[in-house]
Amino acid sequence: MKSKLFNQLGGIITVIILIVAVCLWLTPYFKGLLEINPVAFKIGELTVYWYGLLLATGVLSGLMWLNWKVSDSKFKSHIINIAALSIASGVIGARLAFVILKWSEFSGNWVEMISLHHGGMSIHGALILGALAVLIYAKVYKLPILRIFDLLIPPVLIGQIIGRFGNFFNQEAFGPPTDLPWKMFVKSSLRPAGFSEFEFFHPTFLYSIIGLIIILLIVLLWQKLRSIEGFTLFIYIALYSVLRFVIEFFRVDSDYWGVLTIAQWASLLIVSITLITGLILRYKIKLKL
Repeated sequence: MKSKLFNQLGGIITVIILIVAVCLWLTPYFKGLLEINPVAFKIGELTVYWYGLLLATGVLSGLMWLNWKVSDSKFKSHIINIAALSIASGVIGARLAFVILKWSEFSGNWVEMISLHHGGMSIHGALILGALAVLIYAKVYKLPILRIFDLLIPPVLIGQIIGRFGNFFNQEAFGPPTDLPWKMFVKSSLRPAGFSEFEFFHPTFLYSIIGLIIILLIVLLWQKLRSIEGFTLFIYIALYSVLRFVIEFFRVDSDYWGVLTIAQWASLLIVSITLITGLILRYKIKLKL
């Protein structure tokens, strides 16, 4: 028991140290003292971008967590297949949804549609297609769907947290101008129309990361205290949708549909469906008791 407690404590301390180290490393870039380079490194003709590198790091970190959690689970034989399927489907769904939403920018330019290193991923598209792929797999192999989703939520959050830093290196997903201490410098060529005279903006990607870390802690606490299958999934969907809804108010690059952004409408719809489904499941559980 003590050994497990020390391991968890060591893990938390390690994460805190890493977060502090990353913040210190990025500080001069936030202030505009150093120029942000989207390229991480080059090997001959191969160019590796920070965006892709961070996405890959997020995926690998999530896989390591998942492998640790299912080391003694009956799902271990399926977990690699599920992970590979959900990752591939998620990436396709994320890019496909983004291209559809920005069709006027991509129409006729097939090369740019698959240029992932330039950024442009829709988390809603990733979650929908990724979840659909997992659902079909679980149905085919007669696996407990809700239990599978509960296992996948923490690694998904870990991947999101790490991957979000890619927005920083691409200088995208930022908010309106600000003079707050944590303001982020954006070079003139990447500033939105109408904001060219401003240098510093809200780092909304950072707000998302902080929110995702809080959601991850809530999810882990819930899984430790309760064991109702499926509710981890509903907690994640509801909390992330609320987070995204709020973050959208700080974005200056979102597409609007009426008074709200498309992402906000999607978040409202997802929250509504999640709450209704959660209430139905809770009612069924009470009937069984």
